[in-house]
Amino acid sequence: MDLSIERHEEIVHLLYEAVVDPAGWPRFFTSLGRAIEASAIHMLAIDKKHRSLSYSDGFNLPTEGELAYIQRYGNIDPRKEVILRQRPGEWLHCHELFDDDFVAHSPFYQEFLIPVGRRYVSGCKLVDDADVCVIFSALRGVGETPLGQQEIDFLDRLIPHLTRAVRMQLQNYIFSTKALVGHALVNKLRQPVMLLTTDSSVVLANEAATRLLDATTLVRLKEDRLLFIPPFQKQFHDECARLEGLMRAGNVSALEESAYRTIPITAPATPGQFQETLYAFFTLLAPPQVSGAFGLRPLVLLLFYHPESSPPIDADLLGIAFNLTPAEGRVSRLIGEGLSPKEVASQLGIQYETVRKQLQSIYRKTATNRQSELMRLMLHLPLNAFD
Repeated sequence: MDLSIERHEEIVHLLYEAVVDPAGWPRFFTSLGRAIEASAIHMLAIDKKHRSLSYSDGFNLPTEGELAYIQRYGNIDPRKEVILRQRPGEWLHCHELFDDDFVAHSPFYQEFLIPVGRRYVSGCKLVDDADVCVIFSALRGVGETPLGQQEIDFLDRLIPHLTRAVRMQLQNYIFSTKALVGHALVNKLRQPVMLLTTDSSVVLANEAATRLLDATTLVRLKEDRLLFIPPFQKQFHDECARLEGLMRAGNVSALEESAYRTIPITAPATPGQFQETLYAFFTLLAPPQVSGAFGLRPLVLLLFYHPESSPPIDADLLGIAFNLTPAEGRVSRLIGEGLSPKEVASQLGIQYETVRKQLQSIYRKTATNRQSELMRLMLHLPLNAFD
């Protein structure tokens, strides 16, 4: 930790450099995070007119965690309503509001925040006007302590500069179809991911998806539309239409239950030829449910897994494919590394009974019955595991 005057002046200098050149924001966030020994720094903005998440950036933010928050856990975040009522410049320290008993019984903490390695959050609203609300927060992880008074004093001297920097470029924090939070996250993902309209027009394809399209004949682009080989095109379109119908009818619970759908796309068998298979996982992103982070119209988030050209399946993709919670994904990852349930409990610092219950849920969602089957699934992604 370095809370010296010299380090503070250096960080302020990096801040105003970032105002001039946006490429400097990562240096500012990283330097600040290391100075106060935060496990993460997060700055986000909410566009009030569009009711959308219009900005998200910071230090040490896991992409999968940001997506999980946008898609599922933001709606049950107990801190959100409290900090939105705060006045600019006032701090909210979550440990002062939510004690250990609350945390132990909170789905937000137990299923999301703690499994992604976070526990303590101190947040401060920077700007709150008719158009936008901008919030700064510093986070520490499980096993660490909340920010102390020295760190808060250090940040208090920085907040006026940070507020001024935000106001100087306020347009960057207001909703824009040219700079969507969700698009930035998709571009960071290692797996092939695409965003489509419900009629299969391509809105965005990340680098991995572009490479995949060049390597397979099972899906292709034609006039900016994604086409599956028959009969999978109709199967995909029918399911997209069903999900869109649920959204337009306001049937949120049924839409959430649908979660990610899976289509194994297999070419017709040819004598003497290797039969290629491509797995497509997809879900509908309804703007109200994802805080408008992907835009103001419903989009299909589509992920691909190609067993012959991809590394062994990882826990993040397993979680997406089977709608695992982050806590269940963390357990499955350690099981995949060969740990026993008791070893998983010890490493995560949780009760063995908790791990046992999470494993039962994982087995149920993945249609497996024991640890060996789950490990085979993670390595080979068998066809019979899907709907």
